[in-house]
Amino acid sequence: MDERIFPTTLWSEVRRGGARGSARAAALDALVRRYQGPAEAYLVAALRLPRERAHELFQEFVAWMLASDWLAKAAPERGRFRGFLKVALRNFASDELRKERAAKRGAGVTGSLDAEAAPEPLDARTPTPEAALDAAWRAELVQAAFARLEQELAAGGRAWQFALFRDYYLAAGPEPDHRTLAARHGRSLTDVSNGLQRAKKAFRETLRALVLDTVGDPGELGDELAWLVTEERA
Repeated sequence: MDERIFPTTLWSEVRRGGARGSARAAALDALVRRYQGPAEAYLVAALRLPRERAHELFQEFVAWMLASDWLAKAAPERGRFRGFLKVALRNFASDELRKERAAKRGAGVTGSLDAEAAPEPLDARTPTPEAALDAAWRAELVQAAFARLEQELAAGGRAWQFALFRDYYLAAGPEPDHRTLAARHGRSLTDVSNGLQRAKKAFRETLRALVLDTVGDPGELGDELAWLVTEERA
């Protein structure tokens, strides 16, 4: 594949082999830590943990990911990073549950082993661990894109475009009309229209770049962006 069309990303770097093992480990560490929030949301939902304990367990998970052979299993046919992370977390959480049950038995805790074999059933309204990760993943991507857009527009002397974008697309309640925004920011109607259009385009490009880091080919990029848009509209 032509690198000029599809440059090396964090996830494609993870999936490189040979002498680039240290680079792969660094890329995996960067990806996992970038999506720490979704990973911790999964652990909270899967193990019924308080946030503080999930954060501690996440640190153990990162160490496990880097030390285990999961890195070697990051093969192209295994898909995008979000799916890979779900499988890794599922295995890790299952191991942690087994360890906890073994520790209880070793400490002489009595009770039905069948009752200890799995967490209590989820309420129908409670998201599954996978759904919790997906929701947190989407929120993390959007928030990261929003923050990066603010930095980039400010650095280019276009902070006013970000202010328009923020007030128009992220306003609580009804979207303000262009005349309201023009008066609020001291801009012409043409400025408002053009500024919103350019900021929206820049946001999409920024979001695309973030998603690109978690896939391995253009086909997966399209699928992941489609999923993100679908979730956003749901």
